[in-house]
Amino acid sequence: MNTKFFAVFALAALAGLALAPIASAQPFPVASSAPVAQSSASGPTSADAGQPPSTPPMPKVARSSGNWDPQAPPPPPAPPTPPSAGTAPQAPKVQMPMIQMPKGQLVNVKVEFTITDQLGAKAPTKKTMTLTVADKENGRIRTNTEYAQTRGTSFQISQAPLSVDVFPTIDGGKIRLDFSLEYNLYAEKESNLPADAPGAKTNVSERLSAILDSGVPLIIAQSSDALTDRKLTIEVKATIVK
Repeated sequence: MNTKFFAVFALAALAGLALAPIASAQPFPVASSAPVAQSSASGPTSADAGQPPSTPPMPKVARSSGNWDPQAPPPPPAPPTPPSAGTAPQAPKVQMPMIQMPKGQLVNVKVEFTITDQLGAKAPTKKTMTLTVADKENGRIRTNTEYAQTRGTSFQISQAPLSVDVFPTIDGGKIRLDFSLEYNLYAEKESNLPADAPGAKTNVSERLSAILDSGVPLIIAQSSDALTDRKLTIEVKATIVK
């Protein structure tokens, strides 16, 4: 009897091993949790046509890795840096254009000065100064003479300047002349003064503008000494050199 029991048990075990692969191949029913698309009255949906339903695209967000996304909104601009305390705002630097004066004509002007110095009934003393300057250009002459002036048994060194500046402008057939002149006048020492007293000195400084005809002299200034009857006359002549 024991032999039959073990034989039956062995057959049953073999039958169970043969049926195990067939049982594992059968799928178990699984309940689906996805909602079922319902048809509407307007027509068949994508589920009825055998196609999966389309879902709206999700908005793209720029990643923190530094990759730029064209659909992502741009970052807000950085606020301006406020000036530090105690620093005044500086105005923007503006470069001014350089303005150049127009050049004159390619013509020279000869200017002649005649200074007449007359003291009382004595014969007048004349001094002349001549310079040639281009149209709308500056010209000047500087003359400074040093001389010894007696003071009793000694002497002192003095200076006698004679200077002139001119700026001629040709306007049609006439000449507009701007000029300045500096000249010193010396008088003889009076007899009632001490031996070491210097003689009187008068400084003449003039700045004038005049309209001149070419080649025609014109007296433009006359001045008198404040202490004596000494007179100073200035005559000028401007000529267009062709």
